[in-house]
Amino acid sequence: MTHRTRLTLADGAAVAVRPLEAADRAGLETAVARLSPTTRYLRFAGPKPRLTKPDLDRLVDLDHHDREALLAIDPVTGEGVAVARYVRLPGEGDVAEIAITVVDAWQGRGLGTALTRVLIERAREEGLRRLRAVTLGENRRSQNMLRRDGFTAVGPGGLLVEYELELT
Repeated sequence: MTHRTRLTLADGAAVAVRPLEAADRAGLETAVARLSPTTRYLRFAGPKPRLTKPDLDRLVDLDHHDREALLAIDPVTGEGVAVARYVRLPGEGDVAEIAITVVDAWQGRGLGTALTRVLIERAREEGLRRLRAVTLGENRRSQNMLRRDGFTAVGPGGLLVEYELELT
């Protein structure tokens, strides 16, 4: 994906979607800092008051093939409101782990689901055959989103729940 895509949500709101770039580093740091403590906890599976320099380095280290991230931008404010990413897992061939983060004000509007679908298409374009997501067992909203996008739970569950989607 080298261009912008426009997504229109069920409530009529629209966002622009484009690949995340290294130049987005400061905006990413600011956006994560504005997340509620609960949202940060659910996304990072533990307390995360801020992103560290190594965190930011890892999050913007993208080649848009094995490591991809898509940024959803509110066209009214110009601010990033969600990021969906995948990282190809070393030693697992054509498998990547995904993660989605939506700012609090945009949660529950279908943005995570819509952005995940765009990310799934990117993964297919790059030849990935399976996507994996790991969520906290208490993160019902994320689990519901993954199931809506065709992911199924694998393993026994517990503190962390793993989901997979075959990209056939």
